[in-house]
Amino acid sequence: MIHFKLLTGLLVASLLSIPWRVSNNRTVTTIIPALADPETIRQLLQDQPLFIKLNPVVTGMSLVPTAPERYEDEWLQTAEAGPPIQTYVLSQVITMVPGASGWGQKHIQFETWLRDTPTGVKTRADAPFGVSVASHWAVEPTALLSDPQDPQDWRITVQRRITCVWWMMPFVAYTYDEVHASVLRDLTELAS
Repeated sequence: MIHFKLLTGLLVASLLSIPWRVSNNRTVTTIIPALADPETIRQLLQDQPLFIKLNPVVTGMSLVPTAPERYEDEWLQTAEAGPPIQTYVLSQVITMVPGASGWGQKHIQFETWLRDTPTGVKTRADAPFGVSVASHWAVEPTALLSDPQDPQDWRITVQRRITCVWWMMPFVAYTYDEVHASVLRDLTELAS
């Protein structure tokens, strides 16, 4: 019995030490309610400090100079020479052991980059433990107008890409999706 437990423990430890990186891409589209103004939502997305503060897991932020190599980042490229990339250092508390209060949490800091686009904002963050998250938040019409007199429906589209070690993906994706839902809810409330 002891040999089985020992072998199981060694197997789990060896699997966790394998640095297989995986990616998860997802696009989420949410209709903007009629009471919320799409232009206001776009402006809120481009108010970068406010947009960051809407993230419920961020505990602090500071603006720092942007390194020149950030402009070579594929994700942050825009069709034309757009606004500059802004770099922020974010502080965050992540729960390592649920229900363990203070000692089950870890305080981390990492850089994140934001760049305004004509329809919203692109973001990229490289967090500790090899976690990389990129997203594009865009306010778009749901369809091309066939009749200019018809009211236009609008949506928020969020394209996101997460890359991390395979065994962290469920936690990172779940946390991102929870944050995404909270930020969307707050954006809609602020624009109503």
